[in-house]
Amino acid sequence: MGASADRVAIIQLETVLATGHEVGLVSERQERSIQEQYRISQDLLAVSQRHQNVVLLAIDRLIDRLGTGDHGASKKPPCLDGTRSAILARITRWIEEGIWQGFCLTGLAGTGKSSIAASIAKREKTCSRLGAMFHFTRDDQARNKVAILVIARQLAFWQSGRLRSAIASAIEKDPDIAQMGPKDQFEKLILEPLQFIDSTAPTLVVILDAIDECDPVYASLLLRLVGEAFGKLPSAVKFFITTRGEPWLQKYYDKDPMKSHLEIYSLEDEKQELVDKDIELFLKEELPDLVGLLVEDASDWPGEEKRKALVRKSQGLFIFASTAVRLITDPNAERDPDEEINRFLSSDYHSHLDGIYGQILERACPKTISSKVLRLFRDVIGALVVSQEPINIHTLASLICPDESQLQSFTTSIRLKVFNYLQAVLVIPGVNDIEQAVDTHPIRFIHTSFVDYLTDTARCGSSLLVHLSEQHEHLAIACFRAMESLTQNICNLDPSLLNSEVEDLSQRIQERMPLGLQYACVHIAEHISQTAAGSAAIRSLVVGFAREKLIYWLESLSLMGRTHEGVTMADSIENWFKVGFFVCIMYAMSLIVR
Repeated sequence: MGASADRVAIIQLETVLATGHEVGLVSERQERSIQEQYRISQDLLAVSQRHQNVVLLAIDRLIDRLGTGDHGASKKPPCLDGTRSAILARITRWIEEGIWQGFCLTGLAGTGKSSIAASIAKREKTCSRLGAMFHFTRDDQARNKVAILVIARQLAFWQSGRLRSAIASAIEKDPDIAQMGPKDQFEKLILEPLQFIDSTAPTLVVILDAIDECDPVYASLLLRLVGEAFGKLPSAVKFFITTRGEPWLQKYYDKDPMKSHLEIYSLEDEKQELVDKDIELFLKEELPDLVGLLVEDASDWPGEEKRKALVRKSQGLFIFASTAVRLITDPNAERDPDEEINRFLSSDYHSHLDGIYGQILERACPKTISSKVLRLFRDVIGALVVSQEPINIHTLASLICPDESQLQSFTTSIRLKVFNYLQAVLVIPGVNDIEQAVDTHPIRFIHTSFVDYLTDTARCGSSLLVHLSEQHEHLAIACFRAMESLTQNICNLDPSLLNSEVEDLSQRIQERMPLGLQYACVHIAEHISQTAAGSAAIRSLVVGFAREKLIYWLESLSLMGRTHEGVTMADSIENWFKVGFFVCIMYAMSLIVR
C-alpha cells in the first residue's frame, strides 16, 4: 500500500514536471512569438514612416509647382504699437466671434489700410490662424495675376495635413493647373481643398490686401469667386479684404452672394480724435529717432505744439504724416530739421497730400536745375511709373541709358542726382552707401498716391508730370534698343537638348541675358499697346523687329519659360498695329515648334 502510494506520488511528480516543462516550452515559444511580432511591427512602422516621408516629399514637390508663397508678402510695416487699437480690436472680434465669413475694410489712399492688414497678419500668424496673405501692388500686375497660386501654396503649409494633401492631389490630377484660368485655379486649389477643413478646426484667415491695386478685370473676377465661395466653405474659413472704395468694386459688395456674407467697415467712419491721437503717437515715436544727432535735444523734438500742428495738417492721412516725417528729416536737406519743420508748417497747401508731394519735387528739381539733370529726372521717374514690374537700379539704367559704354557712370548719376532727393517717396536700397548699395533689390514707390499725383495733369504742375502714353513709347523704344543684342542661340545651348535638360540654364540666362534684356523681351508688347496709336517711330521699329529679331525673341521667351505668353503679346501688338503682325508671330512660332 505504501509502495503503491509512493509510486503514485512519483508519477504525479513526473507529470507535474513534464507539464511544467511543456508550459516552459510554450512560454518560451510565446515569448519568441511576441518578440517576433514586435520586430515585425517595428519593421512595419519603419516602412510606414518611410512611405509617409515619400508621400510628404511627393506632396512638397507637387506644391512647389505653384511657385514661391513669399511672393504675396506685404512690404508695408504693421501699425505702431498702441495705434489703431479700436479697428484692430474690431477685426479681431470678427475673426474670433463674427458670423460673417468676410470682412472688407475700405478707406481713402493713405489711411493705413495695408498697415492694418500687416498687423492682423502678424497677430493671426502668432495665433496659428493665418492661412494665407496676398498684398496686391499696382507696379507688378504679372505678380498680381498669380495670387491664387500663391494663396494655395501658403494654404498647403497651414496646420491641416488634409488640406495639404487635397491641394497636392489637385495638382497631381491637373499638372498644368498653373496655366489654367483663374476660375479653375480657385475652384481646384482653394474652394475644393478647403472643404476638407473640419467644422471643429480653428479659424483659418485669408487676407487679400489692397485688391484695388489689381487689374480691374482680374480683381472683379477674384471678388466674384470669393463671394460665390461664401456659404460653401466651412464657417471656420474667413476672408479679410482691404481696398479703396472704388465704384467698380463697390458693386460686388452691394449684391449677393457677397452682400449676405460680408461685413464692411470704412475708415472714414472712425472718430477723428482717435485717428489724430494715433498720428500724434506715431510722430512722437518717429521724429526723435530720425533727427538723432541733428538737433541738440531730440528726446521730445519738435515739441508738443509743432507736433499737434503736423497732426492737424495730416487730416487723418497716415501717409501724409509719414511722408512729412521723411521730408523733414531728410539727411540731404539743405536746412536743419528745425528750419525744415518751420518751413513745412508755414506752407499753404491747396491740397494736403498734393502740397507735400509738390514740395518734394520742388526740392528735387529747383528752377536752377540744369536741363540735363531735369531730363534724367524725367526719364527715371517716367520709367518707374510705367514699368510693368518692380525693377532695380541696374535694370532701370540699362533701359534708359542712351550710351551703353557710359552705363556705370550713368547708374551712379541716377543714385546721386535723382534718388538722393526722392527718399521721402521711394524705397531705394542702399542709396546713401554707393559701395554697399543693395542694387539687386527693386526700387518702389512708398505709396501709390504719389503715382496718382504724378500722372494727373490737374494736380501735378511740376515739370516732372508723367504723360503715360509718352512714357510708354519711351520705354518701348528702350526695349527695342535692348533687344538689338538678341542673337540665335543666345545662351549657347547644345541644340540636341531640350531646355528642361540643360542643368545650368538659369545660370546661362543670367550670364548672357542682362536683366534689362529680359525685361524688354517680356514686357515690350505691354508698352507698345499703351503707346499712342499711329506712332511712326514705334511702327518703324515693329517692322524692323519682325524682319530681323522676331525668331530670336521667341527663342528667348522659350528659354525663360514664357513661350505661352508670346501669342498674347503678339495679339496685343496686332491690335495696336492693325496689320498682319500676328501672322508673322504665328509663322515664327511654327518654326520653333518644328
